[in-house]
Amino acid sequence: MKARGLEAEIKLTNGKKAAENYAKEALAAGCEGIIGIGGDGTMQEIVTGMLDGRDKCPIPLGVISCGSGNDWQRTLGHKNDVEACLNALISGNVRPIDIIRVNGMACVNIGNMGLDARIVQNAAKFKKFFGKNAYTVSAVISILEHKNISIKLQIDDGPVVDMGITLAAVCNGQYYGGNMRITPSAKIDDGLITLCLVKAMKWYKLFPLFPIMLLEKHTGLKVIQYIECKKVAITTETSFTLCLDGNLFPDTKKAEFEILPGALTVSKD
Repeated sequence: MKARGLEAEIKLTNGKKAAENYAKEALAAGCEGIIGIGGDGTMQEIVTGMLDGRDKCPIPLGVISCGSGNDWQRTLGHKNDVEACLNALISGNVRPIDIIRVNGMACVNIGNMGLDARIVQNAAKFKKFFGKNAYTVSAVISILEHKNISIKLQIDDGPVVDMGITLAAVCNGQYYGGNMRITPSAKIDDGLITLCLVKAMKWYKLFPLFPIMLLEKHTGLKVIQYIECKKVAITTETSFTLCLDGNLFPDTKKAEFEILPGALTVSKD
């Protein structure tokens, strides 16, 4: 950076919301760009800090993915090279993409609730004991403990519908869970949310569902519904855990999702 005549400051995250606060500080200090190095959860925090009540992030973001899943990076199609990322930001080789605003926070990839969020929540507990196998162990235990969720669902400005679900994934990107392509049709620059609903299911019918999803054979299943929209509101009587790009927000009773077209500028490489 010094060789290019540029000033930069390196910040290391040390806890929840640290990346969000650093992004706010960078904007307040007049920085012209941010390079985020981390997983999807780190990027979610950074973009939340960049958005900070706005409808559009005022400076570009360079993305270097080095998390456990890196699902957003798969959809972005980046080289994941620091030098290429820096060159892109300096030269203006950038592009606008959409982000989802959820209860005042940003979601860069996918927001979800239900079984998949429970798997993420349990995996965090098991990681110490099972390492890389924590997600698989968590999936099995979460399915055995599975309970469907009763929700009130509103799409755009349509009627409120009562329904039971296994999970709901509100998608900007296509992948989550470390390589599961839950919404193959989702695009990060079309100005639309792709909502994936898995209807209420018995626990013993869930075991074959995940292999089918991994093989990308799930999109035609009757229990799965896809809806393209601009806004989604989900309300429950009992609290649930909301998962945004892998970050968990327990004790949620209402989640309001809204697409912000072209709200984030990212490096092309």
